[in-house]
Amino acid sequence: MDRILEPAIRRNRIAKRAAMFAIAIFAAAFSIAAAVQWLRPSLHRRDLQIARVERGSVDASLQASGAIMPAVEQVVSSPVEARVLRIVHRAGDHVRAGDELVALDTSASRLEVERLNDRVKQKESEEAQTRLKLEETIASLRAQIEQKKLDGEIFRYKSEQNEKLHREGLVAQTEFLAAQTAARKSEIELTQLREALARSERSREAELSATALELRTLRNEREESVRQLGLAMMRADRDGVVTSIVQDAGATIRRGDVVARIADLSSYRVTATISDIHAAELAPGQRVRVKLDDATSIGGRISSIDPRIENGVAKFAVDLDQPSHPKLRNNVRVDVFVIVGRRDDVLRLRRGTLGQSDSEDVFVVRGDELVRTTVRWGLAGEQTLEVRNGLRDGDEVVISNMNDYAGVQRIRTK
Repeated sequence: MDRILEPAIRRNRIAKRAAMFAIAIFAAAFSIAAAVQWLRPSLHRRDLQIARVERGSVDASLQASGAIMPAVEQVVSSPVEARVLRIVHRAGDHVRAGDELVALDTSASRLEVERLNDRVKQKESEEAQTRLKLEETIASLRAQIEQKKLDGEIFRYKSEQNEKLHREGLVAQTEFLAAQTAARKSEIELTQLREALARSERSREAELSATALELRTLRNEREESVRQLGLAMMRADRDGVVTSIVQDAGATIRRGDVVARIADLSSYRVTATISDIHAAELAPGQRVRVKLDDATSIGGRISSIDPRIENGVAKFAVDLDQPSHPKLRNNVRVDVFVIVGRRDDVLRLRRGTLGQSDSEDVFVVRGDELVRTTVRWGLAGEQTLEVRNGLRDGDEVVISNMNDYAGVQRIRTK
């Protein structure tokens, strides 16, 4: 027969069961916490790129693509239409000023020079004949004037004598009037001869001026033909390297065709292209930075901007601060960064993989953890970002790619 347990015994049993239940709950909670701690991701600091937030200046820049070009390049074009007889130098050859580049068949140009020589000689002969003929005409008029002066003096003398004799009644009225008429006629003829002489002299000057102008024009044409013939020798005007040249002997080139290009490789410039959406932000004189490699950059300024937009691309030219830098090489592709803004004494952070948007989440070092923090950026440069808010001076930030930890709020570090 069952006996009723005493109250003390029942309390002891209830206490034991409560203790065992509490121990079981604690053990379960501890196991879950340990499992969570064990499953939480962790990283070695040596596997991360970490940068420190600091104060300094930030340059906002636009990235463009550029190519290194010689600062001076001579274009050698054909002044005449001719056939290529011989190619003296090839692309890549070093030449000095005066060296022949290409031999052209200039027989047609030489015939033109000879023809102009003959025309100049003919015009010189015509000028001499015209001058002689005009001088003869003027000399004849001057002789007639002198003769007419003598005749006029004789007629005046006779008229004066007849006037005296007429007053004394020794000469008839008719003879007196005839002498006066002859004297006046002589004066009129003398005046006409003088006017004819003046007209002849003016005519001589006009004809000689016209002939001299024609002769001067022919001489200029001859000099230009001689100059073009000299240019047709296709010689280099400066020391440099042949960057391109006509390829085939026997080819016919027209007047104005480019025969060769000679570059002075002692100094360089950069031609760059950028998307047309940034064209309005470009201006002559803007500072740029040309990145030659990971360790070398050269400063410069925009010297000119092409107003034409082709295929959505704007072009501009850059004058370098060090155009003779030893690492510059002809036709090498480079990155060009156009500086469009600058802020001094602001919080900045080395860029790394950050700065893909105006605001993003980054991991900040807090003790032995990386804590996800939202940061808003300001100016974005090639290497640095302006920190508007979310970080403090001295904070250490992971700048390497952390896309594999999207959604993770904390990461342990080792």
